[in-house]
Amino acid sequence: MQNLLETNVLIVGGGPAGASAALSLLKYSNLNVIIVEESDLASVKVGEQVNSSIFGLLEYMGIGRDDFTQDNFILGYSSTAAWGSERISVRDSIFNTETESFQLNREEFDYTLLEKVSEKGGIIFPRTKCLQFDQKDDNSWDVDLKHDTKGHFAVHADYLIDATGRSGSVGRKLGLESTRYDELTAIGKFLYCKESQHVKQDIVIESIEDGWWYCATLPNQKMTLTFFTDASIIKEKRLEKIENWNELLSKTTHIQHKITAAYSVGKPWVKNAFSQVTDILSRKNFLAVGDAVASFDPISSMGIGFAITSACNAAKAIIDANLGYEKTFTSYQENINAIYHQYLQTKAFFYQKEQRWSNSAFWRKRI
Repeated sequence: MQNLLETNVLIVGGGPAGASAALSLLKYSNLNVIIVEESDLASVKVGEQVNSSIFGLLEYMGIGRDDFTQDNFILGYSSTAAWGSERISVRDSIFNTETESFQLNREEFDYTLLEKVSEKGGIIFPRTKCLQFDQKDDNSWDVDLKHDTKGHFAVHADYLIDATGRSGSVGRKLGLESTRYDELTAIGKFLYCKESQHVKQDIVIESIEDGWWYCATLPNQKMTLTFFTDASIIKEKRLEKIENWNELLSKTTHIQHKITAAYSVGKPWVKNAFSQVTDILSRKNFLAVGDAVASFDPISSMGIGFAITSACNAAKAIIDANLGYEKTFTSYQENINAIYHQYLQTKAFFYQKEQRWSNSAFWRKRI
């Protein structure tokens, strides 16, 4: 007979959104939590810039700044952009007005959150794949799982949370409806600098005819260099080939200058970066958080902040529902929709600042 575990909440996905939902549930309720994560938690993550408001979110979940290592939050010196003009200028986030910013060490940040989940009583299963979701008559869930070495087992949960990122793999398997607003795709590489070189902690953004480049300093003498464009343009120009990727890179001015002393290895990686919102209300006792419920253009700088806040709000919706309050999930969805509506308006305003290539396939869709 297959091993069956019981829990109040099963969270699929062990990134910041999934971990934050677990931490909020464990701090503000007596509900039991299990996280399942398909990866081994060792993959390299693209760094992300955050502002000082993140410390308030962490404090809400019961985590202090001193719970992280010293190099987890690296003070960022500047964020600049050549956007709408060849001239470089200081770029404020289109959603945040905080002046103090930090470059996040994502590997350490994600691991620390999961470590705190474990310390507070949550159970974590890495390298575990979800095979099947079965919703019972009482709206609880039976989920069949497979660990890469320990084999098959199942979890029975009162509530299910999708925290699988942009893929929204749980929601897709359940047939939830999503509205996608573009086909933005990221194609990038990690760059490396010698130990003897001083690497300035900054971010540079530069737009060109086919999209825009993003270059950010990461911990440990690394940088991430990413080109954002539509999937159709990547296919048409065959940008997965390094020589074509380098040709577009040669059209930059400021990015080229920043990476002069850096080197890279291997082919570019490709990741989804589209804008999308999901309707979770067709399923009872189900929520999605972070990119799984709403994903944003990276230019918005809404990634980690939204992942954590949506997770905390989802946890509160579950806690209130478990206490007998009605329409807590409906209120959660309405809040997500309101945030997304405002985001779309602000994103359009920001893209309209770039008028130099109004006839190009990329910019014509956005201005």
